[in-house]
Amino acid sequence: AFGRFCQHRRVAKVASARAPFVRVMTSPVAAGQGLPVVTVTKIIDHSHLNADGMLSLSTLLKWMDITACLAAELHCRKMSVTISMDEVSFPAEEYGKVAVGQALLLRGQVNNAFNTSMEVGVLVTSEALGTGATATVCLAFFIFVAIDESGGKARVEPVVPVTFEEQHEFALAAERRKVRIKRRQVEKTMASRLLPSPPVSPVTLRGSAVRSSQFGSTSAARTSRRSWVGARAQETLQSMDTTQLVLPHHANHHGNTFGGQIMAWMAEFASILSSRQAKASLAGGRPAGAVQGHI
Repeated sequence: AFGRFCQHRRVAKVASARAPFVRVMTSPVAAGQGLPVVTVTKIIDHSHLNADGMLSLSTLLKWMDITACLAAELHCRKMSVTISMDEVSFPAEEYGKVAVGQALLLRGQVNNAFNTSMEVGVLVTSEALGTGATATVCLAFFIFVAIDESGGKARVEPVVPVTFEEQHEFALAAERRKVRIKRRQVEKTMASRLLPSPPVSPVTLRGSAVRSSQFGSTSAARTSRRSWVGARAQETLQSMDTTQLVLPHHANHHGNTFGGQIMAWMAEFASILSSRQAKASLAGGRPAGAVQGHI
């Protein structure tokens, strides 16, 4: 399906009857025309809600990863894989107002391209179709790496910002890259000093997701996550092991389990763990309260 996006300078596609709520539009990209942009539009229905009647965070993360991947591959014209996602922010009040029948607009933009990686910003807004009122739902930044035919990293062409806004995002992406590199260095240094074999973050994820074709049509991906704040607090924290069966519909257009699906599984079980720990529902994992929330 992605090949059709790459063959046309502007594509407007309405999905098949299996997913009639999906509409994708891509902006024309050529040298000197600015930052590559992809917009994905979805209509919210009841299948997208969680047990609390709110937009499922796992569903939203999958859509955001797909949007970011389309933008990255539109720019580099190569297979791209998700390396990380950070600075996810939710205006808490607006997230809770997303309702059935509204349109969700996901805009993915390649803010900057480095040697083999790209930063893609994804802005999610909701639109009430009856009134045209819009609101910001979520903002996140994804890092993708281009992959060549042999499976190694591939070099990507630089992006050329044109407008003032694009130049601003281009510069901010370069600064965010410096922060990420510095953060990894600090985490590695602290981990080596504090514990012999420490986790590098409060939640450690162990396991793998493999190609669905390796074991016939399905394969099992075992995921374990442990909460960690120190040996003394271990007995007070919730933990859980889960096994997910990787099915064909979990694969992306390259036949691999895509990052958005893994993020969705992580969001679901993070919500379960946090709700158990708090002994209360946490509204499907969204930030609560009237303040800006960050993941």
